Amino acid sequence: MNKHFRFSGSMLQKLEEHGVSAAAVLRRAGLSPAMVADARILLKTEELFALWRAIGEVSANPAIGLLLGAETKTERFTATGLAALSSENFGEALGRMARYKQLTCPEEILQKKRRGEWIIQFRWLLADESEPAVLIDCAFAWVLSIARHGTGTRISPKCVELVEPQGHGAPLWLHGTYRRGAQRPGL
Repeated sequence: MNKHFRFSGSMLQKLEEHGVSAAAVLRRAGLSPAMVADARILLKTEELFALWRAIGEVSANPAIGLLLGAETKTERFTATGLAALSSENFGEALGRMARYKQLTCPEEILQKKRRGEWIIQFRWLLADESEPAVLIDCAFAWVLSIARHGTGTRISPKCVELVEPQGHGAPLWLHGTYRRGAQRPGL
C-alpha cells in the first residue's frame, strides 16, 4: 500500500474557477504555496485532510465539496474516472475505482448491496482523525458524476446518509432522499 495520496494540480485550478484562492487554501492547510504550480502533488493522510479542511474554511460556499467532485467535462476525468467509464456496468466501475485506490493510496472504496440498496463508503486507512466533510462531499459527488456519465442519464441516489448534519446536499442529490445526521452504514 502506498502511503501517499496523489492530489491533482487541476483540482487547485478548479478551486480558482469556483472563486476560491488556491494559495489561501494551501496557506491555511500549512502546505507550500509553490504547490500551485505542481501538476501532481503527493500528500500524507494528515496533509490531505488539512487541505480539504482548509478548502471548507476558505470557501464561502458550503457546497464547495459537491462542486469540486461533480464533473461535467469528460476531458477533465483522471485515469481512474476514464477506466471506470469504460466499464461494462456501474458495479464494475466501482470495482475498478476501488482497485485503483487500493494500489495507489491508503484509501478504500467499500460497496455492498443490501435489501435493494447499494451502500458505498470511503475509508482512509491511515487516518488518525475523522475525515473532513468537504472531502466526503467531493468523493460522493465524484462517484455520482461517474454514474451519470456512464449511464448518460441524470440519475440520483435514492438516499444519502451523512454522519454530520449538512444543509447543502439538495443541489446535488436532487430528487433523492437526504437524511441528516444518519449513522454510518455498517459494511
